[in-house]
Amino acid sequence: MLVKVFDIEKLQEILKYSNRYSKRELENLLNKPFVDLFLFKTSSGTVGFSVLWKFYPEVELHWIEIFEPFRGKSLGKTFLEELLNFYQSEGFEKLLLEVSEKNVPALRLYKKFSPKVVGRRKAYYPNGSDALLLEIPLKGCKSS
Repeated sequence: MLVKVFDIEKLQEILKYSNRYSKRELENLLNKPFVDLFLFKTSSGTVGFSVLWKFYPEVELHWIEIFEPFRGKSLGKTFLEELLNFYQSEGFEKLLLEVSEKNVPALRLYKKFSPKVVGRRKAYYPNGSDALLLEIPLKGCKSS
């Protein structure tokens, strides 16, 4: 279940498991009108979070994470599916994202949504890997 984050108190649920952003960075993101933060909850509690930037008709996925104790249970697919459905219902047309060509788990997840490679940034990451720029159309989006 998606839970949109509107207040600082909910940020503690992210900081408990993730070190991707500091509390201050999350607070700054929360104050930007074009940024959405979501928690992903299951019967086990909060199992992940995401950060998305909205530039209608596009939404850009900046971060999606399933917390370590909850990985390997196909929760990432369910989380991304719920995000795609949410933004489709809001009238957005496509989701954009960037991923390292060496991030095999992420690429495996995104492949389930038939993304189109729309760009490549050569040697973008510190390890020398390229960044792939992907686009997932939201209209009629189904995972495989």
